[in-house]
Parts: sequence; structure tokens; C-alpha cells
Amino acid sequence: MKSFFGPLGWLGQNKKQVAFASVLILTATLTGLWFSLTWDLPSVAQIRSLRPGSALQIKAMDGSLIYSGGHGPVHQVTTKQIPETLRKAIVATEDRRFYEHSGVDFFGIVRALVRDAQKGEVREGASTITQQLARNLFLTQERTIWRKLREMILAARIEQDLSKDEILTLYLNQIYFGSGAYGVADASLTYFNKRVEKLNFLESALLAGMPQAPSRYSPLVNKELALKRRDVVLKNLVEVGYLNTRNYEGLRKKPIRLDPQNYQTTTQSAYFAAYIQSQLPDILGSSALPEGLIIETTLDPVLQNTAQNTITNSLNAYRRYRVNQGAMVVLDPITGQIRAMVGGKDFQKSQFNRAVQAMRQPGSTFKAFVYTAALESGIRPDDTYTDKPTRIGNYEVKNYDHRYFGEMHLTDALKESRNTIAVQLFVKVGEQKVVDVARRMGIHSELQHGAAMALGASVVNLLELTSAYGTFANNGTHVEPTAILRILNRSGQVLYSATPKTTNALTPEIAANMTHMLEAVITDGTGRRANIDRPAAGKTGTTEDHRDLLFVGYTPQLVAGVWLGNDDNSPTRGTSGLAAAVWGKFMGRAMAKLPSKDFPEAPGLPDTQVPPAVPDEPVIPEPAVPTPPTIENTQGDEPPPNDTIDCQTNDQGDLVCRNAPDPSLDNLRRTPIPKGIREE
Repeated sequence: MKSFFGPLGWLGQNKKQVAFASVLILTATLTGLWFSLTWDLPSVAQIRSLRPGSALQIKAMDGSLIYSGGHGPVHQVTTKQIPETLRKAIVATEDRRFYEHSGVDFFGIVRALVRDAQKGEVREGASTITQQLARNLFLTQERTIWRKLREMILAARIEQDLSKDEILTLYLNQIYFGSGAYGVADASLTYFNKRVEKLNFLESALLAGMPQAPSRYSPLVNKELALKRRDVVLKNLVEVGYLNTRNYEGLRKKPIRLDPQNYQTTTQSAYFAAYIQSQLPDILGSSALPEGLIIETTLDPVLQNTAQNTITNSLNAYRRYRVNQGAMVVLDPITGQIRAMVGGKDFQKSQFNRAVQAMRQPGSTFKAFVYTAALESGIRPDDTYTDKPTRIGNYEVKNYDHRYFGEMHLTDALKESRNTIAVQLFVKVGEQKVVDVARRMGIHSELQHGAAMALGASVVNLLELTSAYGTFANNGTHVEPTAILRILNRSGQVLYSATPKTTNALTPEIAANMTHMLEAVITDGTGRRANIDRPAAGKTGTTEDHRDLLFVGYTPQLVAGVWLGNDDNSPTRGTSGLAAAVWGKFMGRAMAKLPSKDFPEAPGLPDTQVPPAVPDEPVIPEPAVPTPPTIENTQGDEPPPNDTIDCQTNDQGDLVCRNAPDPSLDNLRRTPIPKGIREE
């Protein structure tokens, strides 16, 4: 016992020595911690002399340069040049206690913690403008306590040696404002074609709303969303006392007025280059990017030029059909790499990328997911269903041409795009099964409930729809689309390297059988104008009043999607045959130098238990025509009959299957890329 209590006795007799040793250990630990936190942080002199880089190179897959320009500010402004209205708008929106704290707002941190606790998740951050400046210029965006501590130390260091005006000026000179504009001077020229000191109150409010999510709030991308964000900034100004309520009500009623000066590239790859730039803040986690970036991409310059020329020339030829805009996406289905992207007819006139930012109804192209779900449930391509007006409850589903062919094999029903049979299959396999298939194949957008889903009443973007069809071409494996392969800094250090994200979405047997059915669409169905005299498969799609004209198809080597229509969602005089023809023109040229390759054989499918049909008292009249007629295109350049959806509404006027414009979808027509760049 004595030997056990001996050390304790010694401790009791030497309290001063123990305390002194403890202090030494604690001091050494804190010193080491402080040194670890601060040893490589920049000095104030480095901060003062900092000028964000202005070199950015975007390269195609063959190493050729497709974009070279600034991703840092081309112009710098002084404190005196920044309007008072802009300073107030930024402070009111980004950091209301900016002039009160010393770099770190501890009151704001407590407030954010309380609000996050109330919401049960981390949704509100508390980074000050000074912290944002420190993080964007010198630190990473990793979500760690260590990085946060370094950020706070650097923010305090900045506040000790720089005035508030100097900090705000540095911040406004380097922050990203969307559409390729870094710094407030470039943003002022990009959006309003004026010097920053000439900005008025509303223009200042518009710019102040962008740093939170610049790719989303750019008025050149989505004017309606930018307007809503501007009004949020105006409300912030009222709350902090910089604007009275009367003036607020008057200002928020005024529209956005732009006079854009385009700094972007004018090459054939302009939409793709802009898309790449919009991805950089999210990938690298910072709105202020390192100097001298080199972006290696997946773009094939030859395919890109072919795609852009095909869209532009086709739109010029289709004026009589009242088709004013178009988009195309081309992917390698094996790797998911984007080979070409056309976001519209003319990038100089409109930077809105219809390939990735426009949300449109896919029409009958969505039927591929319904038929896939049916095959997975044990239904076979040669099974017979009856094409007839079909009532589901109070709803009556009809075909676009008001004709009914009676008993048909499913392959024939798909190639002729019969609405009634697609809805019968949807009811039989169940909505959840169809949703599950679409999700596995790459459809990420929200899907509308009910039978209308079977006929394409939901809204998706062209990139995800094309990528989903790539699953068929890749023997059932889905690969998420990739545009950026690597990002390197000026020293050649790799900052980012893409890793393919793959999903075993379908069995090879299901994919092969769906391809066999979709081949018939081109050889003998609604997509005959897409025939390129080699193995190809695809599906047409048209929405109500011919507002959206689509064709998505693939060969074993490439998958491409085409959309034609109008930005204001006005009706056209065309059909999906126009989109099929555009696809055929492009793919005919794109595949000319590639060897013809056959699709895998379509083996027999295993028997699977099929969910029972929903007993909804279907109406079964006699078929008007016993067998489907052969559709011949005798109208010269006119397309063959299309697959426009035509379903009934109930007594309350609810949408059933018809692709009528749904007021609830109006705000989704031009939804931007839903990602911000803000960490907190």
C-alpha cells in the first residue's frame, strides 16, 4: 500500500513544482497549436499587394484551346469609386454587423447556432465579409474546425491592419458575380455596360444579391430569379434602416434593365465554356479561384462544331415552323463524358443554356422508362395489349391522332407511340416502379404524380434525359455526365480529377430488349427521319400544341438529345419529326468516320411476377382500325405524324395526361443550375 500511495504523497508535497510543470506543458501546447495555425498564413503586406489572377484556359479533350480569358477581375476599383448604395446593399445582405465586429462576429455565431438548432440542421453560417475574404483568397473550403480557426485568425489579422473601407474594397474587387464577371467593376460592365461609380440604387441591389449564388442569380441566366433576389436585398436594406418602406414599395415594382457587354468567347463552344466556368466555384469550393487555372475537359471540338452548325442551320431552315430555339447534348455513353453541348442558336444574343438550364416536358420520350419498368416486371416486347380509349377513374386517355389500332405487340405500340398502351403499362406496373427506373437511369428532377407521368408531363433538362438514354447504349450501366476531367494550377499541380460515378441501373437483358424496341422507332415508327443507315435507337417526343419537339437517340458509340421550341413556350408548327431530322443530320456526320457497330442481341427475358392491374373500370370500345397503318412521309420536308399527347381533364379541370401548360410549372421553365457556391 505504501508503494501505491508513495507517488501521490510526493505530488502533495510538491504542488508548486507540479503547477509550474503544468503551466509549461500548457504553454508549449498552445504555442505549438498557434504556430500550426498561423505559420503559413499570409502577412498583411501580402494581402495588400494581392491581385487575383486573370488567366484561365479551358482545353478540349485533344488539348486544343477552346477558351482563354479572365476568371479574375479585368478591372479594379478604388474605395472612392464604389457607390455608397452598393456598399450598403452588400453590408445589409452579407454582414449587417460589418462595421461593429473586429473580423469575427461572435454574436452572429451564437445567433446562427440557435437558428440551426431550431431547424435541426446546419443551414445558416456566420462568416463575416472579412472571413469570406480570408477564406476565398488564402484558405480552402473544407468544412473543418481547423480551417474555421485559421479563417478567424486571419480575419482578425486583416482587421488589425486594414480599414473597413479597404476590406470592403478588396472583397468587392475579387468576388464572383456570375456570367464570367469577377469583381464589381467587371460585373458593372457585364450587366449594365457602365462604370461602377455610375450604378444606380436598383443596379447596386441586383449586384449585391449575386455573391451568394452567382451562377443562379445572374440576370443573363434567369431574369425572374434575379429579380426576386434583388427584392430580397431591398428588403434587407429596409430592415437595417438604409431604405424606408415607401421607397421600398416603389423600387420593388420596377423591372430589371440590362445592357450587357459580353466578355465571353464567341467560338462554337461558347455555351460549353460558360457551363465549365459555372462549375468551377462548386468543384473548387471557392468564389475566388487560384491564378493560372488550366481546365481539361471532355469536349470533342469536331463534334462540337458539327452540333452547333447543325442546330444553327436547322433553325434557319425551320423558320416557317415557328421554331426559334434549339439545344443539343452529345455524350459518350460508356464514360458519361460530354462530347458536345449546344445551349441555343446564338450565345451572343442569349447566354441561357437550354441544354442544362431549361426545364421542359419530355413528352413521349419518357415512355422509354415506362416500358423499361414493364420489362423489369416480366412483361415482354411481344406481349399483346389493346390500343383503345382507356378510362382511369374519371379520366379518359386518348391517342394524339384519335385513332385506335386494337391489339398490338408492345414493340409496335412503342414505335407508334400509342398513349393508351403506355398508360395501361404505367397502371399495371405502378407509379413507384416507373419512378425507380427513371431515378436509376439518371433522371434527378422532381416527377409529377399520376398517370400524366407516363406521357411526359413532368419537367426535366435535356442533359439528364440524354444521359438516361445512354444507359440503354451502355448495356444497362448509367454513368453520370462529366464535363471536367482535371483542373490544374499554374504550377501543374492537380487540384481536381474527375471520378466516374456509375450505377448498375438495368440488367444487360433489359437494356438490349429496350434497344431492340427503340430501334423500331427509327426503322419503322415515329422517328424515321432519324434513320442514318446504321444501327441506331431512339424516341420522339412532342408536347401540347407542339411547344416542345424532342428526339433522344443513340448508337453504340454516342448518345445525343435534341430539343426544339421557343423560349416563351409558345406553340410551334412543327412536330418531333423535326427534332428527329436534326438528330439524323448530326449523327450522320458524327458517325461517318466511325465503324458501324451492332447493338447486343436481345435475349429472352426471365419470367417475373407482374403487379396486378389497378381495377379502375376501363372503357373498352371496339377498335377503329384492326392493325396499325404504315405511315409514309409524303409531304416532302414535312415530318410524319407526331406523338403529341392528348388526354382528358376531369370536371374540376385538373390535368390528367395531356401535356398542357401547368401554371405550377411556370417557374420551372427556366430553372438555373441549382447549386450555389456558398459554404455557409
